[in-house]
Amino acid sequence: MTDLEKQLQDTLRHSENELDSATAHRLVAARNTALNAVNQRRWPGVFIPVVSMAAISLVAVILVFSPPTQNLQQNSSPQEELMLSEEIDLYEDMEFYSWLASDTSNLKG
Repeated sequence: MTDLEKQLQDTLRHSENELDSATAHRLVAARNTALNAVNQRRWPGVFIPVVSMAAISLVAVILVFSPPTQNLQQNSSPQEELMLSEEIDLYEDMEFYSWLASDTSNLKG
């Protein structure tokens, strides 16, 4: 503790000891009122975790019992798979097609 803190603590203790009884009773009453107000508001502190746990449980139940979605790649026909592979080949050769279109020196017409 620094010297300033010790000096402030001594000053507060000295002023506390010199309080008249009426002021001391008012301070005790105000303290008790504040403590009672805190104790009366305690139930929302329990209420919030209970509600959040119920909401999480509801979401978990919905996720567990919801019907599964179909994966399009697993249920695709052989024709769709062939078209998809041809499109991928086209995109892989895109640079070649671009070069071929830009090379006009070998055109005969």
